Amino acid sequence: MTLKELVMKSRSIRAYDESYTMTEEDMREFIELARFCPTAGNQQALKFYISWERDEVNEIAKCTHWGKDRPYPGINPSGFIVILQDTDIDDRAWSWWRDAGIAAQTIMLGAAEKGLGGLMIGSFDREPLREVTKLADNLKILLVLAIGKPLETSVLEDLEDGEALIVRDENNVTHVRKRKVEELIVKRK
Repeated sequence: MTLKELVMKSRSIRAYDESYTMTEEDMREFIELARFCPTAGNQQALKFYISWERDEVNEIAKCTHWGKDRPYPGINPSGFIVILQDTDIDDRAWSWWRDAGIAAQTIMLGAAEKGLGGLMIGSFDREPLREVTKLADNLKILLVLAIGKPLETSVLEDLEDGEALIVRDENNVTHVRKRKVEELIVKRK
């Protein structure tokens, strides 16, 4: 699979097959990918909390907000990765967002390569999530990644004028409309 195909396959998934199980080793493979990512000043301040056991996954799901598509029993992911900043290593607020974004995208591409799907979740209840995960005080919660076997299908389409950006059809296929490359490239005035 080419990188372009992998990127196109990596979609935001909100419904998962709960019969699919993940192991600690599966989750560790994603962290292995993330550890090779570049970081600000090579400080390597990101840490990762991994969850794959069903009871804890369900508890973490309760701490997350996915808009109207919030996970419901029966469609939760098989695992979560909580991306953290170790403030004992680096407490600069400006560095975490780049590092977390690079690591999250790398993990999502790794999931897509394995035929899995994921979702980067920035809306969550910090304190309840901290209680579920029992994190040390020096670990700042940055982002939550859901990972599992998709129950839904997404297709990419070019965005035409006046169309909605995302449409879910009667067959539960999500049509994700993307702006054309000509619209993305800015030229000098």
